[in-house]
Amino acid sequence: MKTILRDAAHELERRRYQGPVDQLLKPLEKLAEDPGSHAGGSDSVIFVSSGIFCHLRLLAPTQERLIVASHPHITSVLAHLMTQQEFYVLAITKRLLRLGRWYDGHCVEVPLPAGVPKSFEESLVFDRPDHDLQSRSPSGGAYSAQVGPTRFGTSSERDLVHERLHHYLQIVDRELAGFLKGAPLVLVGIAQELAAYRSVSEYPCVLSAKPTSPSHLTWAELGERAQEAVLQARRAEAERVLGEFRETARRDHVTSGIREVLEAAREGRVQRLLLEKDAEHEGLLGPLFPVDSAHLDGEQDLINAAAVETIRRHGEVYMLDQGEIGGSGSIAAVLRYSD
Repeated sequence: MKTILRDAAHELERRRYQGPVDQLLKPLEKLAEDPGSHAGGSDSVIFVSSGIFCHLRLLAPTQERLIVASHPHITSVLAHLMTQQEFYVLAITKRLLRLGRWYDGHCVEVPLPAGVPKSFEESLVFDRPDHDLQSRSPSGGAYSAQVGPTRFGTSSERDLVHERLHHYLQIVDRELAGFLKGAPLVLVGIAQELAAYRSVSEYPCVLSAKPTSPSHLTWAELGERAQEAVLQARRAEAERVLGEFRETARRDHVTSGIREVLEAAREGRVQRLLLEKDAEHEGLLGPLFPVDSAHLDGEQDLINAAAVETIRRHGEVYMLDQGEIGGSGSIAAVLRYSD
């Protein structure tokens, strides 16, 4: 951290930063002197600007790097940042239903709403039919003389259990809807129960983690699976936006090319921005950014600047793998309106 501080001070001076360097770097100096900062942990990113200090944990490893620019460098970490500030995790088994809340990288259990039954098995109260089929068959080998009863559940009984499972999940879905208040809900369970819940759910934001039994998973492990489901949903949305960019008949409502997209983002016209991972393009910001707004001299990453300007003006940024955008290059945008 001390080496980074020296390099940052030198780079700010080289770029003729218009402000007090010592005041800007003071939060980093405190972090370097803090004994707790030497304990290690997950990778993170630190943003420092005038009056702003932000230290974020990352879900994936990142390369150590110092960047001095007028825009916070976000493109290298966007693919791993959670766009949702919070979401809920529902661990589904027939024996026990558990609800967790994910917030700021941590997942902890919270009580189920009062109207939610804690277990399907507990809610499955009905008289067993008198006409269960019984048959006597050898319970041992082919020549065993012992004969014992074997019970066969009827197909109608299985249908009744199936129907009651769906009714139970409908109750859970309805009661959770009022509790969640629009926050995403990630389901963790085996494939059969995930499919059953999705088939009856009317909640508008339900996601499914990879099928697994949640019975012996800790909340940290459940949170990791839920995080991946949220990120996977974001990647699927990026694919949908790419299809919209390619197929729209209104070609005046899409654009590509770094300068064109940056200009549109600065003007607030970019509704959805598509970027390829690790894409960078160094260049001068140009006349769109006066010196008094850039605060720094020299070249900067224009693709990153386009991402920041899009977010500042309430647009969405989606990350794609390298080569997915194709002939349009590494950046493309769907516009709110034409120029």
